[in-house]
Amino acid sequence: MSLNEVIEENEGLEIKEERSESFPFSVAVKFRGANKPYSFGCFDSSYRKGDWVVVETAQGIEMGYVEADALNIEKYGLHMPDKPVLRRATEYDQRTYEENDDLEKEAYAICAEEIADLNLNMNLLSAQYTLDRTQVLFIYLSEQRVDFRELLKRLGSRLRCRIELRQIGERDKAKMVGGIGLCGMECCCRRFKNRFDQISINMAKNQLLALNTEKLSGMCGKLMCCLKYEDDIYTKLTEGLPKMGSQVEYEGDIFRITSMNVMNEEVKLENHETVLFLTLDELREKAIPRKGVVMQRKSDSEEKKVVVRSSAVKQPEETVKHVSMELPTVDVAKKQRNENRNHSSNNRDRNSYRERNNRRHETTKSEETKNVTVRTFGKKKTSE
Repeated sequence: MSLNEVIEENEGLEIKEERSESFPFSVAVKFRGANKPYSFGCFDSSYRKGDWVVVETAQGIEMGYVEADALNIEKYGLHMPDKPVLRRATEYDQRTYEENDDLEKEAYAICAEEIADLNLNMNLLSAQYTLDRTQVLFIYLSEQRVDFRELLKRLGSRLRCRIELRQIGERDKAKMVGGIGLCGMECCCRRFKNRFDQISINMAKNQLLALNTEKLSGMCGKLMCCLKYEDDIYTKLTEGLPKMGSQVEYEGDIFRITSMNVMNEEVKLENHETVLFLTLDELREKAIPRKGVVMQRKSDSEEKKVVVRSSAVKQPEETVKHVSMELPTVDVAKKQRNENRNHSSNNRDRNSYRERNNRRHETTKSEETKNVTVRTFGKKKTSE
């Protein structure tokens, strides 16, 4: 047999093996502690929602419950699953599954004790047994790499099974634990995200957000995943526009871009004497970027002129005045009585004021006369 014939036979075997792994039906299975279901292939369409099944995963054999009825992959155009459903769960599987819950708590306590004894910089999060108890998975959080060789030896001698230690980051921890975000809803990573996107501070700058790390950070302490959702839209809308804070020339004058609202298509240009409100199209077509140009400073006593170049741009709220169309009802007799009362009270106030001034003036005169001594000089009378 030639070498080419052997290669063709091997290729035919590989194709048959790949075809044998194709499944006609797909089943959504959800595991304990997981927030979303995973797809597994099967050859039987009798699986219904709520059934407990035993499946093969990357960690080993595990047990979960069916989230939805089995669907035909060809009919609905579903993705071909990689792992199969092994069987329906038996009473023995159910009993083993419940016993593993208690064994996981014991394994967690043993691992935490050994970590404290070895003084390792590890934050243990969970312990998970496979259904057949041949492997236990410990998930921990750490900022740097940890030398856990001695820990593996101690855990292997005490638990008598295969030990796997998996290190995760802050974002994976938030996905596992969950929480409520600033929007009031559950975290995106916990609710629906399958993978983490790369988030940078440039996305916040592109959306003209205030660079406040506390408001831009999520439950994990990293930048929020939702900054990625509208980044492409803002990039498209701000294409060809000058940057925020840059200087532009518009109709022969130099202005600085002090404000920009992409959703309302409004931009604010300002110099020392004028404020302009333009649309994004006018800024894109008529404004010329200028670098290194110094704006001439006017005197502080001069007020800035506000000019709106487009009707699509709303005027500032300060120039808008509310006019009430309701006409008040006036009682003529009541108004006359109030005027007479006010007039009489004013006269009384004037009279009392005059009396107080006269009284004060008399007291000052009497005080001055008390301090003056009067002497008279004249001839003495002679007795006749």
